[in-house]
Amino acid sequence: MSIPSSECVYDVVGLGFGPANIAVAGAIVEKWGQPEVAGNRNDIQKVLFIEKNDKFRWHPGMLLPDARMQISFLKDLATLRSPQSPITFLAYLSSQNRLLPFINRGSTIPTRKEFADYLSWAAAYVQEKGVGVKYGHQVVGLDDRRDGTVAVRMKKVGADEETTVIARNIIISPGGAPRIPDVITAIFPHTSIIHSSSYATSIGRILSRMVSRPLAIAVVGSGQSAAEVTMDVRERLSAISVGDSPQVHEVDMIIRRGSLKPSDDSPFANEIFDPSATDAWFSLPADHMRADRHAEYKSTNYGVVNPRTLEQLYEIVYDQRLEDNIADRTRCAGTQKPRISIRPYSSILSAESTEGLDASKVRLLIQNSITRTVAEKRYDVVICATGYERSSWKSLIADSNVGKWFGLANGGHAIHLAPETTRPLTQVADHLHMHARLVEQSRHESASPGSDSSCSTPPTSPLPSTPPSEESHGTSNTLYVSRHYRLIPLPSHDESEGPKARIYVQGVEEASHGLSDTLLSVLGVRAGEVVADMCKV
Repeated sequence: MSIPSSECVYDVVGLGFGPANIAVAGAIVEKWGQPEVAGNRNDIQKVLFIEKNDKFRWHPGMLLPDARMQISFLKDLATLRSPQSPITFLAYLSSQNRLLPFINRGSTIPTRKEFADYLSWAAAYVQEKGVGVKYGHQVVGLDDRRDGTVAVRMKKVGADEETTVIARNIIISPGGAPRIPDVITAIFPHTSIIHSSSYATSIGRILSRMVSRPLAIAVVGSGQSAAEVTMDVRERLSAISVGDSPQVHEVDMIIRRGSLKPSDDSPFANEIFDPSATDAWFSLPADHMRADRHAEYKSTNYGVVNPRTLEQLYEIVYDQRLEDNIADRTRCAGTQKPRISIRPYSSILSAESTEGLDASKVRLLIQNSITRTVAEKRYDVVICATGYERSSWKSLIADSNVGKWFGLANGGHAIHLAPETTRPLTQVADHLHMHARLVEQSRHESASPGSDSSCSTPPTSPLPSTPPSEESHGTSNTLYVSRHYRLIPLPSHDESEGPKARIYVQGVEEASHGLSDTLLSVLGVRAGEVVADMCKV
């Protein structure tokens, strides 16, 4: 089926324009300058990325002063795939005349501010080379077309009118959405509750409305973001007067475990983020084996704090104890510095908005999991450093008619992503068998005289007339993904009836591809694999 010339057709449409898709854009730009080779085509020419932000942004809420990256600059958008790429971090430094100063500083770990600027520079570079980006737009739906391509429906943020582009390939790189604990979602959104992802861009405004009195801040979480936010908000509180009160500002870290834990960034443990580890993870024969591996290496990334940050935080807590001891021994007034308290083994049972004069406060009911004692405390601000969820993209596929390509039932919240190597052979066989039966039934009915609407006798058929079950249709809540990040559609006897568009996902396959998938570690290598797969004949 030919595509009307009035419709805009793209070889690749990317959903999101964060680091993952910038890396893909860079790999595409590089491929434009390479000759075609046997077994590969080079027809990716028209490319568009759709981004809901009005300009490129990378974690603006966590660009705290002096905050550093947790990985080497060499794990950038391209170096591990192609050291000579024009979008490496070294190329960025050279373009900004900072290569020697960066070397002289004596560290291979850039600040978060500098890495964010590097990503912004790379985003601008690929656009200058011909990559299209539609900022300020969000994708609202996908529709399959009879020619096997996909119609991507989008609209400008804040507007109702939709526009459509046609895609021959789709790359979904949604990033993470802030995760708010279930017990807090009952009163969220709330003027005094924020997620760490928006901390730096909103905490100043929130604190500015506070009167001069002792404030209580809760930071929920035990990971890197929680530790950084705790120290930063303490520093900000130092500039806010407590008035005539003898009390001081308080910052409580509410953690479920007994103490803050250091991240394991030792050389051998770090090999779990190597591209070769992705192959090993994907090749494991069973889900439980991948789950065991995830549990084994969880301490490299989840609910842990960089040792350098831990030392800084402990120094603050230690100095508080020193000040207390000096005050007790000398019988002098204690310091007026804000205090950090770490509340271990603590679970939040409920969260409520307070009433009356303290309407902006949040009342938390907190239980100690060891003593089982319950305490109530009112906080002026609650900051949830509780991570991210990456599931919204599943609903986008499952709730569209593209979902039938993959045998998905409606509703994407319970979809499980699994390696294609784990797909049961019986599912493939059952789907092919049912497909053949439905085709045969359709042919029989179309050839039968009973199909004439003028006939009052119902048509007969040698095949069962009862509707097939969900299982016989091959519907499920499992999406199968290839090693090269492509979603695998159900097989079809007639290839002309199946989808021709390829749909790829990035940053959401931790279960199938390993711990590095949501991180920066494999961006460059993964981008090359995705582009190479799209270009296979």
